[in-house]
Amino acid sequence: MKTKTAKVLPKTAHEIANGGLYLQRVRCGKSNCKCARGENHSAYYFFTRRRGKLFKLYVLKADIEEFSRLARQATNERKHRRQTTKTNLDLLKKMRQQLRDKTALINSLKGK
Repeated sequence: MKTKTAKVLPKTAHEIANGGLYLQRVRCGKSNCKCARGENHSAYYFFTRRRGKLFKLYVLKADIEEFSRLARQATNERKHRRQTTKTNLDLLKKMRQQLRDKTALINSLKGK
């Protein structure tokens, strides 16, 4: 997976349009570190796509709790938008059916 590193973490839930916080096991590359012996480090990354490209951004341990809260808030906002869209589409479908029914009634009355 080829990733590009974004420069700045999102500060608001609105900026997290798509993506999430993920825990990865990584190696730092230092020769005397535990990861050189196969015990990888835990690191949190924010993954997102922008204009079709995958971006991976390291999240500091001090920022994980706040960023997790933002990510949950963004997820809830996306769910709310999807539900609102679904409700609106259902309403539009009902209104179109009513319009077809009334048009059919008018046409049947004109034909008599």
